[in-house]
Amino acid sequence: MIILFLIVVLIVLAGIFVLWASRLPGGMTLDLGNGTLYEFELVWALLAILLVGAALALAWSLVTGLVTLPSRFGKSRRASKVKAANKALADGLLAAEAGDADLAKKLSKKAAQYAEDDRLKLLLEARAAEISDDWSGAERAWGQLTRLPGGQLAGLRGAASAASARGDATSAVARAREALELKSGADWPFNSLFDSQVADGDWDAALQTLSTGEKRGQISGDSLRRRRAVLYTARAAALQHNERKEAQRLLAEAIRSAPSFPPAAWHGARQLMIDEKIKAAQGVLELGWKARPHPALSQLARRLETNAAPSVIEGRLKNLVAANPDHRESRILGAELAMQSRNWLNAVKALALLVEEKPTARLCLLLEKALRGYGDLTEAERWGRMAVTAAREPEWSDIDPRGGAFQYANRDWARMVYAFGDAGTLIHPRYETSERELEAGRPVALPAPDKQQDTIKPPRTDVVTPPLDYVPEE
Repeated sequence: MIILFLIVVLIVLAGIFVLWASRLPGGMTLDLGNGTLYEFELVWALLAILLVGAALALAWSLVTGLVTLPSRFGKSRRASKVKAANKALADGLLAAEAGDADLAKKLSKKAAQYAEDDRLKLLLEARAAEISDDWSGAERAWGQLTRLPGGQLAGLRGAASAASARGDATSAVARAREALELKSGADWPFNSLFDSQVADGDWDAALQTLSTGEKRGQISGDSLRRRRAVLYTARAAALQHNERKEAQRLLAEAIRSAPSFPPAAWHGARQLMIDEKIKAAQGVLELGWKARPHPALSQLARRLETNAAPSVIEGRLKNLVAANPDHRESRILGAELAMQSRNWLNAVKALALLVEEKPTARLCLLLEKALRGYGDLTEAERWGRMAVTAAREPEWSDIDPRGGAFQYANRDWARMVYAFGDAGTLIHPRYETSERELEAGRPVALPAPDKQQDTIKPPRTDVVTPPLDYVPEE
């Protein structure tokens, strides 16, 4: 339509030009050099000039068209080839993502015939090999891609994944480390290398990678600090007895990174206790208790010194309570201190409120002990029976029957890196495997009975505030 419109416009303009030229005076004489003169009216002379110019232009276009015909044919052929290559590549990638291995391989070979960009050919070849579980072939294709401009990072990622899939962890780590050295905003090299090192229990290498991720802005904030605290603690826990100085340094770094990580406070205080730095150990326990109370910390506070007087132990425990008085563990510890002072009524009241909030086997056993001390043997036996079927406490399960705590294997520390590091939650391997734990009533050392007290006084049931399910038997 546009071409037809232009032709009509040209014809109209030519007609207007002829009408205008026909009114012009004068003419044109043509001398061919043989004595013959040809005279033309001006309008015909102008028309002749226009026609000659048009003929020359047409002839020139035909000549140039013939000259450029081979190149235009080549361009057309290349365009057709590129179109076929793009179609083969697109169809091949879609087939690979759909899981059609045979079609993907077929289209990969077709793309190799037409495509000029080797990067796309290698990408399709690698993907086709992956869905066929040909990890060696995939790794080879990804490796070739790393040597092409712009394909290094993608090739390294694919090669690392392929190496990991075929069980070559060493090659996978090497590819991830090589990618981490490149200047890029991609976070997979850091995550891949860090995950591999954590899974292998290589805490020193994981700490170095974590520092690299921090410098590049790939990890920051609480997640960075908590992950670092777990790694420091895991590294310190793996050191030998003669490496206590290094262990203390690592644990100090862990506590500085995340005071709310109870294993760091427990191991740190224990190392100081071994070196008989009791005051420093108590300070570490109080710092950990203030950030996040845990029963293992109070158990360790009881045995910082072998021959400590009961009043000294009581003072240390009271300092823990004062560090975080409203926490559940502080309230439980307060009830235990009341029992240690033979203040049975206050102990029963405190434990009754705690049992109402969350009845556990640990609290049932403590309440049984408090009721026995108070003299209500019937209710004490009832709570002892309830302890058999009550729920366990994950935190209490961290303490083994001998009083030790947080004795994790490498796989447990590895899980803690992400559980605590990213979410701030603790895992409890002993709780998950239903292992034996310290008896809840055992840590409370009751004072010797008064020599003048021959018999137990009857319970004062008129002043005892029972829990909700504290129903006397009829």
